[in-house]
Amino acid sequence: MHSTRGLLITRSLPIAFAVLVLSQPLPVDAQGQDVRLLGRVQWIAAQRMMLLPQAGAIPVNVDLNHVPLAQYAAVVQGNQVAVDGVISNDGRRIIATSVVLFEEARENR
Repeated sequence: MHSTRGLLITRSLPIAFAVLVLSQPLPVDAQGQDVRLLGRVQWIAAQRMMLLPQAGAIPVNVDLNHVPLAQYAAVVQGNQVAVDGVISNDGRRIIATSVVLFEEARENR
């Protein structure tokens, strides 16, 4: 009887794992999508920035962890910047890959 029970548990594990994996939420189409935002810096602190987009949308939370410090060290509240990055998996912020002061961004187009 123990061998039958062990065999049942052994066969059930892959099925349970598959159900667990398939029950995870599917990614939204926008996740991981490349974006470029132009806007004014509402605030910047450590490796986070809140950006007020030129398009007049709601403020956007920007994660600066993947941007070299030299790119945003001179950025202060009120500066106009161009932010390149991707939308985070949870869709709540932009994970920036570059930050350029707006005047420099115009010159590089």
